[in-house]
Amino acid sequence: MRRLVAYGRKVYGLRELLASVEDKRRRPPTPASRIANIVFFCGLLRVRSFNALEPKLKELSFRRLVGAVADQGEASLCSIDVVSRSLCAMPVSEAAKTARAIMAKAERNKVFREGWIGGFRFAAIDGWEPFASYDRHCPQCLARDVSFKQTDGSVQVRTQYYHRYVVAMLIDKRLDLLLDFEPQLPADQRPDGKQDAHEGEQTAALRLLKRLKKTFHWLDVVVADALYANGPFLTEVDRLKMSAIVVVKKETDEPLKEALSLWRDTAPEKIEVVDHLRADGRPDGRERHEFRDCRDLETLDTYKGRIRVVRAQVTRVDGEGISLANTTTWCMLVTGIAARRLSCRQILAAIRGRWHIENTGFHQWTTCWEFNHVFTHAGIDALFWLFFAAYNLLTLFLYIHIRTYGRDRGKDVTRTLSRFVDQLRDGLACLAVSPWDTS
Repeated sequence: MRRLVAYGRKVYGLRELLASVEDKRRRPPTPASRIANIVFFCGLLRVRSFNALEPKLKELSFRRLVGAVADQGEASLCSIDVVSRSLCAMPVSEAAKTARAIMAKAERNKVFREGWIGGFRFAAIDGWEPFASYDRHCPQCLARDVSFKQTDGSVQVRTQYYHRYVVAMLIDKRLDLLLDFEPQLPADQRPDGKQDAHEGEQTAALRLLKRLKKTFHWLDVVVADALYANGPFLTEVDRLKMSAIVVVKKETDEPLKEALSLWRDTAPEKIEVVDHLRADGRPDGRERHEFRDCRDLETLDTYKGRIRVVRAQVTRVDGEGISLANTTTWCMLVTGIAARRLSCRQILAAIRGRWHIENTGFHQWTTCWEFNHVFTHAGIDALFWLFFAAYNLLTLFLYIHIRTYGRDRGKDVTRTLSRFVDQLRDGLACLAVSPWDTS
C-alpha cells in the first residue's frame, strides 16, 4: 500500500489532484477533498457498499490511509450521509479531473508510446448498463416497462429504472484503461429537443467521441460493434481525423452486400495457419485464417468516402491443419488512413481485442469493483469517476511499476488484480504511519 500511494504521489501528483476536488456545499465541515480521498480508497480497496465503508471511517489505519491527522480526537472521519451529500453536490467535471489527469500524465510519460497493433493507439466504445431497480430512481434515470407472467396466467407490468452509459476504453496488449464515459439521457433532458423517447446509445456515443478526441488527441483508431456500422458514426470518426474498425453483421446492408457479391465463388485471397495466443501471450492451440479483402467500396449512401471490407473465417486446427471446431466468420468495415494500412491479420486482432472492454472492463467492474451496487443514486457519476481513477492507477502500478506482475504471470487478468487488492487489504492494518508521510 505504501508503494502504491508513493507511486501515485510521485508520478501522478495524486495528493494534489484529490486535494483540488471541490463540491457545491457551502462551508462544509468535511471538505470535498477529504470525501474524494475516502471514495477513491473505497474503490481501490473494493469496499462493497457505504454500509461496509462506515465502520472503516472510524479505524485508525483507514484514517492514516486517507491522510487524516490521527491525533485530532475525532471519533470518525465523517458520516456516510456526508459522503453521499458531497457526491451529490460534486460536479462531474471535478470528480473526473483526477482520472483524466492520471491518463494525461501517463501519456506524457510515454506509457502508450509504442501503441498496440501497427503502433496505433486503440479505443473501444460500447454501451454499459451497470444496474437497474424497480424502486429507487433519480431524475437522471431511464425507465422501461418490464412484463412478468404470474402464476395465474396474467401479466404484470412494472416500471424498471436504470442508468446506461457509453464507455470508451483504451485497449492494449497489457493496459486496459478507462478513458471516458457518457450517460444516456432521459427523454426530458435531451439537448436535441427530441423528448418523445430516451436517448439512444449512438447519440451519446457521438457526444462522447467528440470529447474523447479533444481530451486524448493521441488516439488513432476506434473499435466498435455492429451497432456503429452506419454512415453518421463513420462520418464523425472521419471528421475527427481518426480511423474506425467496426463489426458488420447484416449481409443485406451496404457495403457488406456489395463485398459479398464480389467474393461470390472466389477463393480466399490469403490463408494463414497461426498460433492462437492467450491474453497473457502464451500459445493456446492453432488457427487457420482465411481472408477476403475489398479496399475501395463506395456503396454506403450515408457515408461519403471509401470503405474497406475485410472478411475473416477462423477455424481451430490441430498440428496437422485438421479442423477441430466450427468456423467463425468475422466481417469488418475499415475507414481512415491509419486503419486502412493494417493487414487483414492485424484488423482481425484489433476487432477481437474489442472484447477487452467486455471481459477486463465491464465484467471486472461489475463482479469485483461493485459497480452494480447503487452506493448513492444522484451522485453515482461522480463516484464512478473516482472509482475509475483508482482502477487506472492500480492498473498502471501493476503493469508499469511492478513490471513482472499481471498478464506476464497469469492467465486471468481479473484474478490477478483481485489478488493484488487482497494484498492491499492485508497491508492496510499494518500501516503504522500514513503512507502520505514522506519524512
